[in-house]
Parts: sequence; C-alpha cells; structure tokens
Amino acid sequence: MKSKVLKIIILWAAFSSSFFFSFAQPKVGQKAPDFKIEDPNGKIIRLSDLSDKIVLLDFWASWCMPCRQVNPEIVALYHKYHDKGFEIFSVSLDTKKEAWLNAIKKDQLSWPFHGSDLKGWENEVAELYDISGIPATFLIDEKGIIIGTDLDEYDLDKKLNFLFNEQVQFYPQTAAGKLFFTAKAKYQIEDLKGNVLLKGKSEEVDITGLAASEYLIRYEGKSSLFLKKVNDQALVTFYPQRVDDQITLSKNANFEIYNQRGKLIKKGSGEVIMVQDLSSGNYYISLEGTVNTFFKK
Repeated sequence: MKSKVLKIIILWAAFSSSFFFSFAQPKVGQKAPDFKIEDPNGKIIRLSDLSDKIVLLDFWASWCMPCRQVNPEIVALYHKYHDKGFEIFSVSLDTKKEAWLNAIKKDQLSWPFHGSDLKGWENEVAELYDISGIPATFLIDEKGIIIGTDLDEYDLDKKLNFLFNEQVQFYPQTAAGKLFFTAKAKYQIEDLKGNVLLKGKSEEVDITGLAASEYLIRYEGKSSLFLKKVNDQALVTFYPQRVDDQITLSKNANFEIYNQRGKLIKKGSGEVIMVQDLSSGNYYISLEGTVNTFFKK
C-alpha cells in the first residue's frame, strides 16, 4: 500500500514540475534564448550566429494568411535596413517542406536565415518561445536582448529608423586622426579638466591637433571617454578587404572592430585577426586609431 501511494506522489510531482516549469514567453529586456535549427539545406543555423546584428526573429508558416499578407512589408524593411546591420531569422511552423520552400520563393524572402523542423505547432523553437499564435516576432539587439515584440510594420520601421539613423554612436574609442559618428551629430570635446577644445556638428571630427591623451566627448545628450594616440606615419595595412575567416596585418598592431551602428564588437592586438564568428556584412576596423572598412563574406 505504501509503495502504491509513493508511486502516486512521484507521478503527481513529475506532472506538477512539467506543468509549473514550462517555458514562458521571453519579454522585452530579457535575453533571447539561443537555439539551433536546420535550414532548407539541412545546415544547422543558430540565433547566436547573428550576435552582432539587429535581428527580427519571425515565427510564421506558409499556411498562415496574416503572415503571408505582412511579408511584403517585412521584405521592404529588410532591404531598407539590411546594409546597416539588420537581419531576419524566420522560423516556420510548416509540416511540409515543399510548401515551406514554395512560400519562401513566392514571397521573395531573400534573407539566408530560414529554419524549420517541420513539426508544425510542436516546433521546438516555437515551444522554447511559448508561441501560441502566428505571426509572432521578437526584435533583438546585438547583445541578444529583446527590445520589441510583435511590432507592426509602422512601429518596426520607426524602431529600426531610430536604431540605425537617430541613435548616434561614435568610433573609434582609440583614435589617431579622426573620430566618426554614425550620423551627423552635435559634439563637444573637452580635456579631463572640463576645458572645451573642439565643438561643432558633423559626421566626423579631425583631432590631429589634439595632444596624445584621454578626452571626453559629449554628443547628442551622451558622453564618453576616448584616447587620442600619436599619429604613426608608418600606417598599418591589412588584407583582404573581403574576408572569409581572418584578416592579416602588415605588422603587430592594436585593433578595434565596429559594426555599422558604431558598436564595438571585437578588440585586441596581433598580426592576425580571426573573424569567423562575425556574420556577413560591412564593418569598420581601427588599426592603431586609423579607421578603414572591410566586408565579411
């Protein structure tokens, strides 16, 4: 009798655990759960593959008419902001591969990140994100933090415009000749005693006249420190400009890599920089304070 009661208690506990500890839908301000899923070619793709991008995680299906109706608007936003660092990761709740692929082609969903396990509503990623209806979307920043959910086309466009065109950043943090802004900005450069040395409104600032030291820059309601370096006449060069896995420098040097939003994503020193972890797109590279660009294939 005691063994039967014990079995009942264990079964009840197991049921209660699965019930009360099921996945809850991630909210704005929380980290987006990482996942892996197969693309149409059977390749494993991960959300973390896009860690340096602004990502729209989009749950949809070929049979979902509201999803299909909004796709033209999503495609337009993709082309509008993709070159600035916007990417889309589509997770399909289809059960038939042919229908899934036909919808991708017909709706011209040209981004490369499409995934499905063809399990319909039992899709593992959909369960991880507690999806109960589609379309469902999550806007995720470069740090993997959710910054918006289920935004309509107007609000998504407004948010992306703010992120890419209005939220100004500067780079590099260690500079030799110039500072750059991601958009035209009012700025003021001070020494650490508060003396104003330079001010104006521009997309770049010539700082060659400043002595090598640390300075404070104020711009668009923000402030940050940067380091002015001596401008080395023997500039560091690099190759290739269209990169697969690594960048080779002409000599050992300090480097900083920024995305199109001016966010620092990698820094260090050496003669070889491994960039296989970067997603495809354009980047800024600062070598001993001098900025160039490269394209990650």
